[in-house]
Amino acid sequence: MTVTVNVLYPADGVGLITFADPPMNFGSGELADKIMAAVGEVEASGARVFVLASDTPGYFIAHWSLQFIVDRQAAIAANGHVVPPPAPRIFEEISNTPMISIAANNGQAWGGGAELSWACDLRIAATSATYGQPEVGLGIIPGAGGTTRLARLIGPTKCLEMILDGRPISASEAQQLGAVNKVVPDGQLRQAAIDWAAHIAQWPAWSLEACKRSFYDGRDLPLDAAGRNESQIFAGVARRQDSIALMSEVQARYDAGQDSYDAIGLPRPEQT
Repeated sequence: MTVTVNVLYPADGVGLITFADPPMNFGSGELADKIMAAVGEVEASGARVFVLASDTPGYFIAHWSLQFIVDRQAAIAANGHVVPPPAPRIFEEISNTPMISIAANNGQAWGGGAELSWACDLRIAATSATYGQPEVGLGIIPGAGGTTRLARLIGPTKCLEMILDGRPISASEAQQLGAVNKVVPDGQLRQAAIDWAAHIAQWPAWSLEACKRSFYDGRDLPLDAAGRNESQIFAGVARRQDSIALMSEVQARYDAGQDSYDAIGLPRPEQT
């Protein structure tokens, strides 16, 4: 089947990147290239958030193509074990973009599909979705974040269990572990992801990027070093004239009697 990747702009500041390689969306170099090109297109548009979603029913990415991995090893052996140029590092590209990324899992996200999810900043899943790192059953290990990013998301105990046990977990368990932010009914996934992205995209691009940078820079630093880094990033954005103007506008709303929800522009919690 033909690999297709499409870009839409369903809300202000939001790019929707959809992809398909039926019947199971196995990861490949072609798919990675096209998704990375789409990410570049969305970034060039000025969007602040993008959603990564599958158009193949039941599959986000089943896992990375085993034939791709086998062929790569054959190429290395044929060249006297000289390693060819690396495969597209889509996982690093997704992680490093200044935009906020949301992975919307509509079904099976195992192996490289799970790792593409871990590389995104945020994750939303359909109720029927699953996540898994089954590489141990293939004689290999997770090679794109399953032993690293996942451990930072859910901790060493459950990460080690997932990569040694090999069995997938449900979306609800992934949410309980902290690997997934939101779980929604299957038929609501795409719109829920877009709505969430649109809410985040209303905030200034520079503060979104600074939040992301401070989080990832500080994640692996000692607390005191992370705190210093955070303070430096805070100082950099707080002195911006557009930040000063925005803070002054919000203060004026407080002075006029508005509460924090209205002054900042946050939706009120739904009444139960």
